Amino acid sequence: MSSYPFRFVLSFIVMLSSHPVMSQSEHEWTREELLGQINPASNADFIVVSSNYTRKTDIYLREETYQAFEAMWKAAKDDGIRLEIISATRTWGAQKGIWNRKWDSPRFMGFEALERAREILKYSSMPGTSRHHWGTDIDLNSLENEWFESGEGLQIFQWLIRFAPEFGFHQVYTEKSQGRTGYEEERWHWSYIPLSRSFLNQYVELICDDEFDGFKGAEYVDSLKIIQSYVQGVQEPH
Repeated sequence: MSSYPFRFVLSFIVMLSSHPVMSQSEHEWTREELLGQINPASNADFIVVSSNYTRKTDIYLREETYQAFEAMWKAAKDDGIRLEIISATRTWGAQKGIWNRKWDSPRFMGFEALERAREILKYSSMPGTSRHHWGTDIDLNSLENEWFESGEGLQIFQWLIRFAPEFGFHQVYTEKSQGRTGYEEERWHWSYIPLSRSFLNQYVELICDDEFDGFKGAEYVDSLKIIQSYVQGVQEPH
């Protein structure tokens, strides 16, 4: 991998010159964008993810995120690393479907009220609180931390830890020994910080715990301190 830094600079310059995109890091996002109440398919800021990078159809990312991922994917491929997007942008409605299915599933039926919400929140967000709403975050290869502990999964994780920051991507749900709150570690979840940081900052300024409704368990948002403990419970680079 000794030639990697040069490849990165060259490939990223070529990518930007071929597909120039103005960074939206200082953009003022709407409440609908912050909460995922948009349709990426009809939004000019989003682009559908190519079948080169995913086995899913009709999934989207913001174009700046997408181009950064393309450059990272190509560098990884050159190093024999296979990156596959298994989840990208999710709307409020999509997140509601995930949340409500888990709320009603036998797996969580043994938990009462507040504890049921807390158990689901180990790995799933309430509608309106997911970073996947923003088009800046991706899940890669597997949704099991154990998969990244050996074999191909370990090789992919080690490559991402070392090189993904060069493309703007960071693991925001790290292990929690340093005091991070909220969700458990997710080795598969990578966030494009040049955009997601501005989303997070504006989210904290504009959105309050007491305005969530329309899904099961919404009455516990305030008790759980969803924004303080979960939305802000991330490890971002300095």
